[in-house]
This record gives sequence, structure tokens and C-alpha cells, in this order.
Amino acid sequence: MAPLNTDVRVIEMTNLRSAVAIAAAASVVLVGLYVWWFKPPWPISAAYTVFALLAMLAVPLAYRWFGYHDHDAIVDLHAREEQEHREMLARLDRLESDLESLGNQTGTTQARSLMHLLNDFHEVIANRFAGKQLSASSYLGAARRVQNQVIQNLSDMVGVGHSLASLQRQPSADDSAAQAQQLRISGLVEDNEKLFKALIDTSVEVANIQQIGEFERTETLARLKDLSIIARQQGT
Repeated sequence: MAPLNTDVRVIEMTNLRSAVAIAAAASVVLVGLYVWWFKPPWPISAAYTVFALLAMLAVPLAYRWFGYHDHDAIVDLHAREEQEHREMLARLDRLESDLESLGNQTGTTQARSLMHLLNDFHEVIANRFAGKQLSASSYLGAARRVQNQVIQNLSDMVGVGHSLASLQRQPSADDSAAQAQQLRISGLVEDNEKLFKALIDTSVEVANIQQIGEFERTETLARLKDLSIIARQQGT
């Protein structure tokens, strides 16, 4: 998954370019109509062209000055989070079914717990960070990497679980291989427990911050970013 801050900047540039392109097209059409209809002397035509060019260049400034830049960034950020939220819940639902069919009760419980955490996280982004694009993108980007690592661990549990089930169906299978697979599952469960604790603690601290604008300078975000770096390294 691409870093969220990078995606937000790309979307902002796309919106700005669209606005400039529309303004440029309108300027060309208006200058052409003016020259065709009034047939003015070339100095007046040149002056009108310069004026149209300046008006076109004013579009990016107006886009920022009047708040459209920040508004579009926030709208795009929340739309991205909404899409990711649905996709992650759908993937978790499949993993939960797989883990339950494999008889992995702990993994099934973790999948359900992450669903609840994702719903809580979704509410935090939608409400607690309303109108705060920088803070929301920082929190969302760091937390998403941690959440995706939990999901990846659950997916690994499914893969290892199928391998373990295959070994258990073979009477001549080596017990040490089955034990190694079981240890692998236990390690994934333990890793997820640590990630769960960090996500829960962070969510609680975010809910208790008095001024959400101060979030960028809190230890909460720093700790979550450190954890997200570890999660990213584990996923590579």
C-alpha cells in the first residue's frame, strides 16, 4: 500500500491540474471569440490575451486562498479511508471463515477483534479528525500499516494452518514438522497481541487528546510510527 501522504499530494495535484486545465480552455475560447467578434487592433488583442493569461494563473492561488485545496484534500482522504475500510473488512471476513474452518479459535477471535478495532478506527477518522487533514493522514498512514500487518499475520495463520492440517492427515508425517508449524502459528498470535495492544492504546490516547491539532507533536503518533516501521519491515 502506498504511503497515504504521498497519495493525498498526488490527488491534490490532480485536482489542481484539472482546475487549471479548465481555466486555460476557457481563456483560449474567450480570447478567440473576442478577437473573432470584435476584430480589435493587435495591441488590444495582446493586452486581452495577457489579461486572460493572468486570470488563468490566478486559479491555483484562488484554489488555495479560498480553501478549496484543503477541502478537497480532506474529502479525498476520507474517501480513501472509507474504501480501505470496506476492503479490509471484506478480507477479514474471509480470513475469519478460513480460520474457523481450520479450528483456529484464537485466530478467529483475533480476526473478530480486529474488525471491532477497524470500526472504532473508522469512527475516529470520521469524527475525531474531522477537518484535520494533516493529523488524520499521519494517524491513518501509520495505523494502516500496523493493521495490515495484523491482517497479513492472520493470512499467514491460514496458510500455516492448511499446511498443518495436511501434515496431520498423513499418518507417517514427521511430528517435528507439525510442531514447527504450531510454533509458527503461536508466534503469529503473539505478534498480533502486541500489535493489538499498541492499536488499542493509541486509539484511547487519541480519544483523550484535548486539542487534536497537537496530535502531530505527541508521543502517541511517534510510537505508532515506530511500530508501523517495524510492521513494514516484517512485511517485506
